[in-house]
Amino acid sequence: MQEEITRPEPNYEDPKEVYAFFGFAFYKANVLEHGVLNLAVALLAQRNLGVTVDDVNRLYESFETKTFGHILRVAKERYSFSQEFSRELGQALAHRNYLAHGFFKKHDINHMSKSGRKVMIDELIDMWMHLATVDKIMDEYWMSAWKEHGITKEWIEKQMQEYVKAERPNDA
Repeated sequence: MQEEITRPEPNYEDPKEVYAFFGFAFYKANVLEHGVLNLAVALLAQRNLGVTVDDVNRLYESFETKTFGHILRVAKERYSFSQEFSRELGQALAHRNYLAHGFFKKHDINHMSKSGRKVMIDELIDMWMHLATVDKIMDEYWMSAWKEHGITKEWIEKQMQEYVKAERPNDA
């Protein structure tokens, strides 16, 4: 059973909360972007019967300088999403781009008052909620695509635990 997405409850008192929620929303946009990348790479790898780990690594590397929009186009070319989910992905891309290029510009005056910062935080939470919902659905798509290669959620979790243990042996 999947976790339900819970709306965060800010206290709106600390002016730094705007930056925390901005980071929260932009982080989720990046997580979603990587989920779309996971799907695109899995779909590209499915075309190659003898795909190796090096082939998969090269596929990931080929996307390193690409934008979220480009990666999304590649995924959409190879997977037939419902119209509704395709619209949700488009909105998620718009949120990501707005966060990167326009959020603080739009809210330059709002940032100067407590009521304005509340408007900013509420908007950031709404974007985060949308991005989190879309990401949760995207996880199902890319995990399903990788499952055809024998890669399961359990395998991924085990690899992550081993990676963390190797990178931070004192934290394990």
